[in-house]
Amino acid sequence: MTCLRGLCRTLLHGPIDAGSLRTAEAFFQSGLAGAGPDGTAPDFGRPWPAPALPPPDDPAGRRSVLHALAPALLLEQIWLARAAQPATAHRPAECRLFELYCRSIGLDDPATSASSKFRAGLTLAGVALPGLNDPGFFRFPGIPDFAWNLPAAQLCLFHRPRRYFPELLGWTLAHGLREPAWWDGTGEAETAQNRALARAALEACEARNEGRVRAGWTLYCRLFADLLNQTAAAAARKIPARETLAEIVQAKRGHAVGHHGRILLAGRGLDEWLADPDPEPLLRALRDSPWVDRACPEASRLVRAMDFGGPMFGVFDRAERQVCLDWIEDEDRPLPLAPQAPASLPRPVEAERPSCAGLRSKRALYTALLRAESTADVPEEASAVVNRILRLTRVMMPLQRGHRRFFPYTEADFHARIEAIHAHEIGRYRPPDALPTIGGEFCRWVILQFAPAILVDGCWLAGIGTAAECLDTAGRHLLKIYADELGNGRPERNHPNVYRHLLDQLAIELPPFDGEAFANDPRFLDAAFDLPVYLLAIGQCSRRYFPELLGLNLAIELSGLGAGYMRMIDLLRSHGIDPAIVQLHLSIDNLASGHAARAREAVMIYLDEMERKGGMAISRQLWKRIWTGYLSLYTAGLSLAWRLHRRSGRSGYWKEH
Repeated sequence: MTCLRGLCRTLLHGPIDAGSLRTAEAFFQSGLAGAGPDGTAPDFGRPWPAPALPPPDDPAGRRSVLHALAPALLLEQIWLARAAQPATAHRPAECRLFELYCRSIGLDDPATSASSKFRAGLTLAGVALPGLNDPGFFRFPGIPDFAWNLPAAQLCLFHRPRRYFPELLGWTLAHGLREPAWWDGTGEAETAQNRALARAALEACEARNEGRVRAGWTLYCRLFADLLNQTAAAAARKIPARETLAEIVQAKRGHAVGHHGRILLAGRGLDEWLADPDPEPLLRALRDSPWVDRACPEASRLVRAMDFGGPMFGVFDRAERQVCLDWIEDEDRPLPLAPQAPASLPRPVEAERPSCAGLRSKRALYTALLRAESTADVPEEASAVVNRILRLTRVMMPLQRGHRRFFPYTEADFHARIEAIHAHEIGRYRPPDALPTIGGEFCRWVILQFAPAILVDGCWLAGIGTAAECLDTAGRHLLKIYADELGNGRPERNHPNVYRHLLDQLAIELPPFDGEAFANDPRFLDAAFDLPVYLLAIGQCSRRYFPELLGLNLAIELSGLGAGYMRMIDLLRSHGIDPAIVQLHLSIDNLASGHAARAREAVMIYLDEMERKGGMAISRQLWKRIWTGYLSLYTAGLSLAWRLHRRSGRSGYWKEH
């Protein structure tokens, strides 16, 4: 058995197993079944008002309401974080949804994210809640059990954006067209823009299933209405503060007896008071004792004993401490009923992660990784690929020379090394003074061999997206790079689509890249799948290999700046081939303010943060992992580079590239 709280924590933070994902899907499907057989929604596609939930006048009531809304609103738009996956990010509908996600999390300005605005509202209301990265958030007693129904559906869509894509479209539209309420910090212009993007995504999906879209719309409307109705009902069910505090004392007293032998209250030992099964006499004595300061409740010795350094620190959580303050101020103050114990869900029998002998080849693994929606779908062979490349990279690390050699990290030395790499590459370029000896047909053949990698451009960052509050500064830098790779909501600027345009210009016809026919196309070298499989695999396991991912991303963004890209542009132009895809990377990856600059900044921010948290020894270990990731790009691409070199017959050209 598993409760919704635990399920939501697992779905957000992992590790994800097949059983948890099936439980989430069962919950989601049961909600769809409750939406009606045809998903009918009378007001489908038009702004709709949620049930009225006026802001409570009393502080306790407001805290109760905000506690109940917190899980859903702090996970705002989480269901769109993986809507644009390597297999789908080139499509217009997914582009629009990913743009909506980036706007909702305030990618360029975190303070503008919906969750940041709600968190600010919590602070203004005096509500202290742990952050989403804190396990205590999912155990927080002030959040009632019913508050996790909507987040469970949100997180199911987060892990199954392709399986339930029609429902996701309807869900997103319903969310965008919900009339704003007092707890929302979204302005009119922002609301209109979000609605336009949601509608654009729906219109861009040509093969949508209208019934399933309506079912997603209806499910969101129903779950959100249920959340508000149950919140209102819970806020209306109140008991005096003295009864709430009595229940708290009753629950703790069995473990408190024996710890207060020297403390007297009204001439009687506190342990004696606690031994009494009725806590009311104890509370009456406390209220009239020096332990309570009614004029200034925060100054009460009883309250200060619950704070850090006090003898009861850790015994009472923040919500229970607040009840004590309410009781001191007014013992008859009506407080919301304590939330019920978490409900349980039947958990399906665990199943092994799918794995088959057919994934021994990189071609088969390429297709399998493109089909994976969640980390629970990633074949075990993917980790084996990543580990093998990293292991080989570590073996070869002592042999590296020049700018690839390992060096002890300092911010100044790291910055200088990256500048030196860039300066060296710029210095190697010389404008061509003769016709190229590499033919146009060979260029077309190379463009074909790069297709498996460039058609998944950015895939190594596909697993970065999550809830806004879970993104640190380094993660936001990586996500910004990923958004650029996908075109920032503009399909024509999507890097794989730019490459598709080049393939069309060269009359190179290929099967759909996410199917087996593409992977089995005999025109490809087997080595053409080495690098993209590594990139896809590490992108699906980004949390596990985050330091290596930082280094790999840095290597990718730096890899062609200077002579590499500039010579390639000259070569393509000499044969009348459009160099737009290369020119795009040469400009957007720049070290001044582009991807290379963001990649470098992400490394420095991450190491600085890890040193503050774990000390110098930890940061040194992580730095070695980052540099291993940096070098792993060359390890993963070595086989293809060697075969291109042999095919070209010009070793000098490929050594330089």
